[in-house]
Amino acid sequence: MTKRDLFRILIKVFGLYSGILTLFTVIPSNTVNLVYGFDILLLLVLLSAVFVSLGIFITLIFKTDSVIKFLKLDTGFDEERIDLGNLNNESILKLAIVIIGGFLIIENIPDILYYTIAEFRNKVNQFENTAFSVNYASWVISAINVVLGFLFVGNYKKLALYLVKS
Repeated sequence: MTKRDLFRILIKVFGLYSGILTLFTVIPSNTVNLVYGFDILLLLVLLSAVFVSLGIFITLIFKTDSVIKFLKLDTGFDEERIDLGNLNNESILKLAIVIIGGFLIIENIPDILYYTIAEFRNKVNQFENTAFSVNYASWVISAINVVLGFLFVGNYKKLALYLVKS
């Protein structure tokens, strides 16, 4: 594997992870703020954040060679090839996708459990306890992240093949 291939993989993995975090964390949290108190400035900030994040995501996934060339990441090494044993581009991407999916699952399962228990406790007690309030938007976002994590872990081969080809 060449050093350019290694940087290409790392940049694509970072782009995938940042795109997922933007899509399922930044946008929903800012949208909830926008719903509670509509403000044109907040809308402009949200739209600019979405467009900047989308531009970064597209650049990191589809223009990886341009990023490597612009940042000059493949210069200054003694050897052209990096020996990683039996690992190739696809196997490194598979491992990274499984790790990203695992992070999504591990980070969001506690939130789902907390909100589920809080909702159950509120329903059983017949009144809403402010100590155990349920944020439904966060509950749904956490559930989506867990489902997405399971989809990543379950379909890591197909996703890795797609990223290698792009």
